[in-house]
Amino acid sequence: MNRLRIGVIAVSALLAACSMKPPAEEPPADELVRVPSRPEGGVFRDIRADFTGYKRLMIEPLTVTFSEGWRRRHPTITDAEIHRIVVEAAEIFQEQFLRVMVENGPYELAEVREADVLVVEPRMLDLDIPAPESGAEPMSRTLVARPVSMHMTSELRDGVSGALLMRVMMYDGEPGYGNSMRSRWAYRVTNAREILGSLAKWSNLVRESLDVAKASRPAQNPSP
Repeated sequence: MNRLRIGVIAVSALLAACSMKPPAEEPPADELVRVPSRPEGGVFRDIRADFTGYKRLMIEPLTVTFSEGWRRRHPTITDAEIHRIVVEAAEIFQEQFLRVMVENGPYELAEVREADVLVVEPRMLDLDIPAPESGAEPMSRTLVARPVSMHMTSELRDGVSGALLMRVMMYDGEPGYGNSMRSRWAYRVTNAREILGSLAKWSNLVRESLDVAKASRPAQNPSP
């Protein structure tokens, strides 16, 4: 199996993640059309495109960015710990996306952009870890009332032309677990477990979105 090309491009503070907005409030500034998806996700697709010919994937490096003010809220976090978080997130992404799309899915990996290749450009935005590991207190546990939160998104492009065909977004990590506001102890292991859960859900959303796109007849004259 070809190796998945994955890495980390940026670690920086971007948009605030204090209030998680639903995907419906973030329409694309392009020709994509929103199509039905899971409630927690937002899927936008070029409804004129024919997805049936795409059989391979080329995965671009994962970009990870933290929520605005996250570093200030955790002044004891070292640069080394931030690097570890980003590398671990990239490794978890690789494991989950490959499992869903390749090991259990119909796709193969590609190293060259050709006509049957979809290029996946994944981004993990507004990553907010309420209880990151402190450089002063390794493996310490902190009592928190909310899980790790993030905004996971990806653009899928044609391998030859680079045309944007689909955008898949998901917000995950609302305060509390379900309807419960119970606090729980958090540390490195629980943080990684929650990131894994979010990436597994997002990977399945991408797979489902492509399955639907392949089963849909391309629109001839989409409404403006």
